[in-house]
Amino acid sequence: MFRTTITLFAIFVLTISAAWAGPGHDHGDEGPAPVTNAAPRLESVGSTMELVAISEGHRLIMYLDHPDTSEPIEGASIEVSGEGIPVALAKPVEPGTYELEADWVDQPGAKALVFTITTKTDADLLNGTWSVPEAGHAAPSDGAATPLVQILTRPDILTMLAGALALGFVLAFALRARSRQKIGRDDDDAPTTKASATKSIHLRSAAELILIAALVGFAIASPALAGPGHDHGDGGHDEAPAAAGGITPRKLPGGGVFVPKSTQRLLGLRTTPAATASSARTRELIGTVVPDPSSFGQVQAPMDGQIEVSERGISYAGQKVQAGEVLALLSPSIPVADLGTMQQLRAEVDGKLIIAEQKLDRLTRIASVVAKSQIDDTKAELAALREQKRVLEPKDTQKIALKAPVSGIISVANVRAGQVVTARDTLFEIVDPEKLWVEGIGDAGHGEGAIMAAQALDGEGHSLKLSYVGRSPTLRQQATPFLFRIEDSHPELVIGSPVKVFAQSDSTTQGIELPLAAVVRGNNGIPQVWIKESPERFRPAEVKTQPLDGERLLVLAGIKPGDRVVTSAAELINQIR
Repeated sequence: MFRTTITLFAIFVLTISAAWAGPGHDHGDEGPAPVTNAAPRLESVGSTMELVAISEGHRLIMYLDHPDTSEPIEGASIEVSGEGIPVALAKPVEPGTYELEADWVDQPGAKALVFTITTKTDADLLNGTWSVPEAGHAAPSDGAATPLVQILTRPDILTMLAGALALGFVLAFALRARSRQKIGRDDDDAPTTKASATKSIHLRSAAELILIAALVGFAIASPALAGPGHDHGDGGHDEAPAAAGGITPRKLPGGGVFVPKSTQRLLGLRTTPAATASSARTRELIGTVVPDPSSFGQVQAPMDGQIEVSERGISYAGQKVQAGEVLALLSPSIPVADLGTMQQLRAEVDGKLIIAEQKLDRLTRIASVVAKSQIDDTKAELAALREQKRVLEPKDTQKIALKAPVSGIISVANVRAGQVVTARDTLFEIVDPEKLWVEGIGDAGHGEGAIMAAQALDGEGHSLKLSYVGRSPTLRQQATPFLFRIEDSHPELVIGSPVKVFAQSDSTTQGIELPLAAVVRGNNGIPQVWIKESPERFRPAEVKTQPLDGERLLVLAGIKPGDRVVTSAAELINQIR
């Protein structure tokens, strides 16, 4: 009897669990499936145009784009017709967006629509089915379990319980009566009776096990017999966003994204078909902007001294100057020991000068009795002493002019009025901003080929055209310096700013050219692009790239020709969650 009780309890639990499932586990006999409040949606793609239609109240909103570029088509004429639907002409409301007032837009049912589209250059006929779900009872949206009272009061559940209980009691009593009859026989036949009783118990246990197995099998198989609510197939996951409509971008289970046309308009999304091309092999170098050696000059202090202000003032950074223009004055400073020596020399020269003047005066008075050569020698000695005195005069009033060696703009000015400087201090640096170079650091490599062209990309995204000058034969930190001349500079470019140099060799390689903005970083850090699968669905694709120039790159693997790659707003799509 104990096993029979367990059997009955298992019947009850399995029956209740089969009916306990909440919303979505209906068996197809409880009325129509609940409808969602999502707006209907229609997509139709032709050879030269694609159309997406959604509803807003009694209005049909249509988005018309080029299928390859996703560019809105303006100035089109769209006629909408269908079975039982009169022909109506849509009116444009925004570039590539058209609107039609129609009462049938929100009427339940399926309607086959035909869109006759005419532009200035093309004409196409698109069609699709406009489906509006039937109105139904709202199902619990929180996924809560059905109350036990509602389960027990359902007719089908009551019928299943009654049948299971009846079957269990019949089997239990039938096997129990048979067992008692066999146990009550004569004691002489005891071995046979015990064997029969044991066999009866085994039969009853087998019957109970068979019944439990049948119920378990029924409970496992019941989801397959359920109605549409039990359909958990994975074939429609990716279709859910398109069927659900709405205007919110969202991430799809497979890794793709759903981007409504209204959002594409805001983001300025554009695509381009991938095409294979042959391009020059390119390598990327780390570069720095440096001045042109022939247009760069430095002004250093020739000796120790103090900075003095010139008539035009002290020059400053950013000032335009011409070659030979005075930038500042330097007043030399003399050490104390040298100053004492010079004072001693001046005293000696002054004494010799007095003696020479007196000697010349005496010789002049007796010029008739002395040789003329003595008078001339004395005059020469006197002139030499006077020159020595002039040279030994204090230098406080003498200043050295610091002049610009080249014409250009002062980039560095390390001077102030009254500043004391030492010999070889760099006071000014002058550079011509129209003549700048780029020094790139990279591995020379073997078999790379000669550099035929080069471009640079600065931190602000400006592309700079370069011409190759040469490379140094000496390694710098185990790398080879390459020199390039900037052909088209811009005023915001400054010396020392880092740039990326793209050096193109004379060898070629095959790949798909894309703009730099088309390649983004995935969550795993691998470069990827977004490929358009349908008007509003995009999927990521990991790619292998190679730099091409400052504006484009070459995709070597990951996509195939014909894929419509997102070239604008790819970074924004990459952030959709």
